[in-house]
Amino acid sequence: MLTGFKCSANLATQFNFGVTKISFGQVLTAIALANLGLFNGGLSLEANAAAPAKAAKSAVKAAKPAKKSGKENPEAFAALKEGVRLLSEHKGQEAQAKFDEAIKLSPNYARAYANRANLHMLARHYKQAEADCTKAISLDPKLYMAYLNRSWAEIELGQFTKAADDASKAIALQPKLTMAYANRARALNQLGRHKEAVADCEKALQLHPKFSPAYVNRAHAYVGLKEYEKAVADSDKAIELNANSARAYANRAKAYRHLGKLEQSLSDSNKAIELDSKLGSAYFNRAAVYKAMSGKDLKIAQDMGFKSDLETK
Repeated sequence: MLTGFKCSANLATQFNFGVTKISFGQVLTAIALANLGLFNGGLSLEANAAAPAKAAKSAVKAAKPAKKSGKENPEAFAALKEGVRLLSEHKGQEAQAKFDEAIKLSPNYARAYANRANLHMLARHYKQAEADCTKAISLDPKLYMAYLNRSWAEIELGQFTKAADDASKAIALQPKLTMAYANRARALNQLGRHKEAVADCEKALQLHPKFSPAYVNRAHAYVGLKEYEKAVADSDKAIELNANSARAYANRAKAYRHLGKLEQSLSDSNKAIELDSKLGSAYFNRAAVYKAMSGKDLKIAQDMGFKSDLETK
């Protein structure tokens, strides 16, 4: 998440980072927001999931420079504001240049580091994102969005205990930070603490009943708890809210496989891979489905009297 301003963004759009095009929908399934909110460090989170077909036109509203961190460099603030505007137009490379400029003009500008970290995340530069968040936190220990962004980076780096701790710090600073509960739930799922993950998802849904990430992460928890029908129901809801959520399809694929619905599981695995070609869990599930299907076919062949030595005849 970015700090300082608000905008909404279409999940179907792509960000340009030089020669690399990053699918906004693919990356935001990690934090799974339908709208990208750009928030001031003192504002509450208002991350309402929106149907991709009805994504609003991007609009940037400038926030007043923060007063609590002392006098703010007006030129650095202007560069930050311009960076957010460029981001709203899905011009990632240009936006990063403006965040870099803001930092050059004001090397101790915590919000600029926090914003640049988000761009690093969109480009899958997770270590750089983590470093920028750490720098932001060293400059402003109460900048809760920096803890949130760092938890996002840590999840992608496989540092799940750290991610849960940072999400907890964000929640301590801003108890109504919906995305922090979703991030912590995702980290807890990876740590096998599924009941706690369910509790965090339910808290997120109390704050925002149409928050797709909470359904995605609760579905994951239900798979871990072997409550597969509940996992399917939550995945259905997540997909209804965000049809581009690769993790939602991957979770439903797992649940279907455990329920013995192999064709549905295969279809969902393929869809998850189509949406995010780097989602390892979807490939694993598809391999498990193929194995289950082959075992089923071998059993049928054996029941029909077919013997393996006949293959050479």
